[in-house]
Amino acid sequence: MLFLAVFCGFLAENQREHIVENQREKKYAASLLEDLKKDTADLSLDIPFWKQYLNTIDTLRIEIQKPANERNDLLSYKCARFMRFYNNFAYHDRTIIQLKNSGNFRLIKNTHLSDSLIDYDADIRSVLHDQEMQSNAIWQNLNFLQDQLFNSSFYKFYGDPGSLDSVVLHNPEGIKMRKGKDEVLFEYYNRLEYYQQINEYRNYTNEFLLSNATNLIQMIKKEYHLK
Repeated sequence: MLFLAVFCGFLAENQREHIVENQREKKYAASLLEDLKKDTADLSLDIPFWKQYLNTIDTLRIEIQKPANERNDLLSYKCARFMRFYNNFAYHDRTIIQLKNSGNFRLIKNTHLSDSLIDYDADIRSVLHDQEMQSNAIWQNLNFLQDQLFNSSFYKFYGDPGSLDSVVLHNPEGIKMRKGKDEVLFEYYNRLEYYQQINEYRNYTNEFLLSNATNLIQMIKKEYHLK
């Protein structure tokens, strides 16, 4: 009888631990779901931002190729002004960090889901962050070169192109590229091409991550019956 009582107690304790772990697993799943929703929201903004950025680089390079007297000075200046903007992906990794640091990835019993989460995390930390670091370094150099070519006086009219157009009417020379800067312009033109290339790869990574995050959301919803 004593053995039976001990054995039943052991089974009851195991069942209790099993229930507690299931509850913890579902809490982590719900937290992961919220993080991934925030990731997809951020990526959904980043992707069109960088597409517009890449189009702006195209336009600016086309204008630079033209003889100085044939350039659309206002268009070039607007493009250069837009080059001041920059954006990085905001990774919402609080739950994945908790899972890794506490050794609780084992709680996620679906190995395909846990492996996919680990791969997603690795792609952001290695691939995307490396591309962002390269992009940021080129962006800073472009800003240095751009400061030698353009007058920044009207950069403050970021959100009001109409106001910029009006101001430029009274000072058309203020938006022209500075003369005698052919070497700087040549370097700026080439740097724009490299900047465009790295951000094309970067935006491809953003699209890849958005697809993966969306798939992970569906997997978690299905596995844990979450909305």
